[in-house]
Amino acid sequence: MKVSKSFVAVVVIISTLLVLAAVAVIILAVFLTKAASSQTWNTYYRGNFRILNIPYNESLALSNSMEFFELADDIQTQLDLVYSQSELSKEFSRGQVVEFSFGSVKVELVLQFTGNGSIPASMMDAVELAFQQSLTQVNMSTLTASLNHFLIDINSIQFTEISKAEAESLLNKVFLGGSAAPDSTVATSTDVPTQPTSGCGIKVPTSSRIVGGTNAANGEWPWQVSLQVWSHVCGASIISDRWLISAAHCFINQNDPTDWQVYMGSVEVGTGTQRGIRQIIVHPSYAVNTPYDYDVAVLELSSPLSFSSLIQPICLPSSEQVFPTGQQCYITGWGSLTYEGSLANILQEAEVSIIGDQTCRDIYRSNITPRMLCAGVLTGGVDSCRGDSGGPLACSDSRGTWFLAGIISFGNKCALPNFPGVYVRVAAVRDWVEQQTGV
Repeated sequence: MKVSKSFVAVVVIISTLLVLAAVAVIILAVFLTKAASSQTWNTYYRGNFRILNIPYNESLALSNSMEFFELADDIQTQLDLVYSQSELSKEFSRGQVVEFSFGSVKVELVLQFTGNGSIPASMMDAVELAFQQSLTQVNMSTLTASLNHFLIDINSIQFTEISKAEAESLLNKVFLGGSAAPDSTVATSTDVPTQPTSGCGIKVPTSSRIVGGTNAANGEWPWQVSLQVWSHVCGASIISDRWLISAAHCFINQNDPTDWQVYMGSVEVGTGTQRGIRQIIVHPSYAVNTPYDYDVAVLELSSPLSFSSLIQPICLPSSEQVFPTGQQCYITGWGSLTYEGSLANILQEAEVSIIGDQTCRDIYRSNITPRMLCAGVLTGGVDSCRGDSGGPLACSDSRGTWFLAGIISFGNKCALPNFPGVYVRVAAVRDWVEQQTGV
């Protein structure tokens, strides 16, 4: 049978379209699979157990007491070891003690796990099994076992999966002296942050250069971090046991994570707890249209931190929170003590005021975007400077909880009259930070 050229052409075209359609389906399936696998999940668990060899005292009921912090830090260190050495090492995000109560010492804690894709169906069993398998010297006649130097009542061990809202409610106990506050105690002002959303923003009472600043005391700013490449380069803030937040411009010429070392937990630069950096994530819109716009980066640590009286995360504001003009806040860092001067060896602190947006725009004109805010002293003499970049602008609410209002970004030299410092408005980049870190 003779086949016309037009018929052959039609067959070829149809075949080509079918092949292209099949390829499109395959590409779409691969894309959807990757998208699903890259989706970040967080799951939370409430844990309880009794420690039999630690005597209970009333100071343990107060979350701002040194006794609470020391015992909580010890327990959290053990939890880090339990889960970092288990099959859940990649998913384990943090363990936070939220309350001690009477009954020998009854411990209440929250565990957070983070991963990509779908949450494993056996997650709950794996969380409890990892804890059980870490126990040693199990004595079934007395129903006791050891978690390092802690003697644990086996019957008291209990793990329950909880929602994010329940986890946040439990974590709020840390701020409120050991008990959750009723709704009526929450501040109603819309101008300032009302309550922390996770275990963050608390400072241990202390006995207490940024240009024009003074020496800080150990534990006074427990979220402050020094980022170093052989020596101090930039500041950063702790926002969880795995994540830091800093300024994007710190990493433009030095973006290899292995080049960096991180120090925290001490006011003396280059001392304290040390970590490496696993990954650096710079905001994709950094300086695309305006210099220093979206000047934010998040850094994943090489291994989790154990929180203590000297190491704590700062709270992140919600995307709706506003820090009103005139609010007194603090900047901290190891930057230059004077313009083009030497860096500080001891962490410096200085009080500054939030400057109105219109004043900020009038001063810096088109260089100011909605992702920026100004803070400083308009008469001059107090300001952040070289080496402070990436560090915190910290503001407290009416209950004394500290929030990261800004990230030190840029300015006109340092401490000049009528030229306040410019900061990343953290509320404006809050959603991006959560997408990257789960915090």
